[in-house]
Amino acid sequence: MLVWGEVLSALDATGRCVLVSIVDVAGSSPREVGARMVVRPDMSFKGTIGGGRLEFDVLHEAVSLMKSDSANFQTRSYALGPDLGQCCGGRVEIAFEQFFLNFRDIAQDFSTKECMGIFSTTANICSSGSVERHVLPPAMSSSESAEIVLNQGKLTERFGEDRPHLYLFGAGHVGKALVLAMAPLGFRISWIDERNEIFPKYLPSNIRCIHLNEPQVIVKNLEPGNYVIVMTHDHKRDHAIVDAAVRRTDLAFIGLIGSATKRARTLKRFKDSGISEAQSKQLVCPVGITEIKSKKPSDIAISIAAQLLVVKEKQISNAQGGFRFAS
Repeated sequence: MLVWGEVLSALDATGRCVLVSIVDVAGSSPREVGARMVVRPDMSFKGTIGGGRLEFDVLHEAVSLMKSDSANFQTRSYALGPDLGQCCGGRVEIAFEQFFLNFRDIAQDFSTKECMGIFSTTANICSSGSVERHVLPPAMSSSESAEIVLNQGKLTERFGEDRPHLYLFGAGHVGKALVLAMAPLGFRISWIDERNEIFPKYLPSNIRCIHLNEPQVIVKNLEPGNYVIVMTHDHKRDHAIVDAAVRRTDLAFIGLIGSATKRARTLKRFKDSGISEAQSKQLVCPVGITEIKSKKPSDIAISIAAQLLVVKEKQISNAQGGFRFAS
């Protein structure tokens, strides 16, 4: 979630809102440190801290806070078992921070920075509970830094999203279903097809359509760590794209829709064209998790989306040295 964009939207709509953040976790919890919600006075909200009784009580606490003029940053600890009757058994510390319309200019500035990528802020929580955030130099911001740290009155936060970039080649039935399945999953998607008229008129903001007659030419310019899924209407074009992709060794995922027979033929063509076995092993074909056998476009799309989420999770875990939050 783009936090400051939601704060800005809430301020424009209602003149006030509360930013709810998980700042500490002990034991198991429904969400990790850094999970957030932006709550409006009518109890509507964006984001989630895990649902259940915890979120229910926190929403009411946020709305109660908005009945006062207090803009103080304050925290509250919740024991999920004794306090809320949840079976997780852990404890979470929640921060509440109310914003009024006079904060709009700062929210606008932070929202603009957030849309451009990752940035971090630091602030000292005063005895009055007031918070004045200062943007840290870009060198001190990265996707690996913690989303929020509250330590002895010092608050350090990371905002923005470092979304994996998926290049989807093909806008047929499965391509359309996959775009819908992937849209809310934290990816940026470049959707490529030479048939410009086949793209839907309206799409989520994280999806960009590219009309390209020879889509394989784009592969050599992809950033390291990008994802590639190939499902065009032309097998020769499919092969040209995956041929260009496996010649690289720095892509996160290379998937090709098809059957075991298509995989065998593709691997033979790789061998005949001088592609090494190690390079060929990068190709995932058929694409999608094997437990789902259905050939319905919607089911194939869910299968592929689940597979990409597994890859994404492994990347995050590796970047964090194998550390995983309790769930």
